Amino acid sequence: MTTAPPVSSYSIDSWTTDDVRPPERVEYWMSVVSAATRYRVDPTCSPGSFRGRMLRIGTVAYTLGRASADCAQGHRTAAMASADPHDTRTLIWTIRGELLVSQDGQELRAGPGAAFLASSNSQFEAKLDHADIALLTIPRAEMDNRLRPAARRSGPRILDLNRGLGRVLTGMLAELFAQRAHLSAAEFDAVCDRLADLLCMLAVGDDRPDIEGGLVEVEAMVRRYVREHAPDPGLTGATMARALGWSLRQVQLALQQAGTTPRELIREERLALVHERLRSPVHIVIGDLAQSCGFSSNSVLSAAFRQRYGMSPREFRAHYLLVSRSHRVA
Repeated sequence: MTTAPPVSSYSIDSWTTDDVRPPERVEYWMSVVSAATRYRVDPTCSPGSFRGRMLRIGTVAYTLGRASADCAQGHRTAAMASADPHDTRTLIWTIRGELLVSQDGQELRAGPGAAFLASSNSQFEAKLDHADIALLTIPRAEMDNRLRPAARRSGPRILDLNRGLGRVLTGMLAELFAQRAHLSAAEFDAVCDRLADLLCMLAVGDDRPDIEGGLVEVEAMVRRYVREHAPDPGLTGATMARALGWSLRQVQLALQQAGTTPRELIREERLALVHERLRSPVHIVIGDLAQSCGFSSNSVLSAAFRQRYGMSPREFRAHYLLVSRSHRVA
């Protein structure tokens, strides 16, 4: 039985039922695709006529896949969810055909241009009818750190990717597929980080119709400003408020609606910057990295990084380099 290889530093894998004889296609599809997606997938049409294809791009942090099938049904039991060590959220985008999904007692239908945001820690069922779908898997922590508490607890939902921010997101996903052979692991992860940002903005936009429009605008501009100026050691809530022409109270209220504070937001953006640079092949002294990313000292950076990622910057870099070397040797 064929199984999918584990995702390491940066891998690009593809499978197609055209590679095996018609009588073997169902077993092949079930074993390979189920291993690649962490869901059990069963074809629902005649074994001899069934056809399916899948492409998966991945790193230790993110995976991006595209699958097409004549007819298939996938599910994830509560036991499978509890046994999976990967706590993730998966965006399932319908490119062609129709996807019928069921999770947490809700049944949702996603046609072309619609996407379903699924959680990994509860049971799930999906049916595909001559569909072509894309799947982006994101660590839950990467989304929870960007979402306010109410949004983190929200149930399954359908997102519209046909217009506005959703259309921008699908454009980036399409380019990520197209440029996959020309990207490094660090570059792939950096793009996925930005996709997580956009996905959270899209989800939050659906979650907050009752928030005063002015505060929503303030929050979006504050987040953009902090991302652009995170390396500045003098960045504070007061300095960003002055630069943007608002009062500190307005900035605090806008971020409070999102479940964070100016100080927490600045720290998260600086840590995200450190996390990205540690994945670069260019070696940077940790002390220099702390200074260039806005931290007052190496010890302050190390303490914050360990609290956020569960290891020190040096440990993270060593682990990342080890995984990268293992992949190159393999």
